[in-house]
Amino acid sequence: MNSGLRRLGFGMFAFVLLFAGGCATQQTQVDQQRLHRAGMINAQLGIDYMNSGNLQRAHDKLKLALSQYPDSATIRYAYALLMQRLGENAKAEENFRRAIQINPKESDAHNNFGVFLCDQKRYQEAQKQFKAALANPLYSTPQFAYANSGFCYINQGDQKNAKAAFEHALNVAPGFRSALYGLAKLAVDQGDWQSADKYLSNIKGQAYYWPPVLALCMKVKQHQGDLVGATQCARDLYRMFPNSPEAKALQNGGS
Repeated sequence: MNSGLRRLGFGMFAFVLLFAGGCATQQTQVDQQRLHRAGMINAQLGIDYMNSGNLQRAHDKLKLALSQYPDSATIRYAYALLMQRLGENAKAEENFRRAIQINPKESDAHNNFGVFLCDQKRYQEAQKQFKAALANPLYSTPQFAYANSGFCYINQGDQKNAKAAFEHALNVAPGFRSALYGLAKLAVDQGDWQSADKYLSNIKGQAYYWPPVLALCMKVKQHQGDLVGATQCARDLYRMFPNSPEAKALQNGGS
């Protein structure tokens, strides 16, 4: 009789322990979910601050987000972009790599890591990242990776592959400004001013008003003897983007 009671008591005790353990696990999961949500909110705030140029606040929010959700590819990627802007190249690379390790299909991270590597003159590594971005069939904006690949090929001195990359971008997104600008730039380098003018003229609407486009427009129009067109491009550049590197270069007698 006593033995039976002891067994019953032990069984009840074990049930209580298991039940308590289940509660603790559920609470831990709830706490993690809250931290993850808070991390994503702080990451978005950090991205907004970064886009507005407030890099200190961006740093504070993204560091907090990382402490709350260190295994988020999105947060790692955003922090990598900030470190790149701050010139912290080692931290930028570390977080780019961590982001794509967490989510190998994060095509935007592959694309921007490629830009980072190209800026470091690590061209072959950069092209691998662009290819990784484009290998994802669900990538919604492959034209950006194609165009960035094209500009990287220009930096490598490979005009053939650069042109092919820009044309791929246009096949995906006809009228894409960066690709048309890239083709115009290649045409200028080859002395084909007529083709350069044609590519630039295919950039429509507000997309035309971008400092690199306006600066190249002025150069092309001047070479073709279209002084009215060249003056208009220069006026738009100075009026709309007075602090741009292109405007300052022209003010200093550059071309």
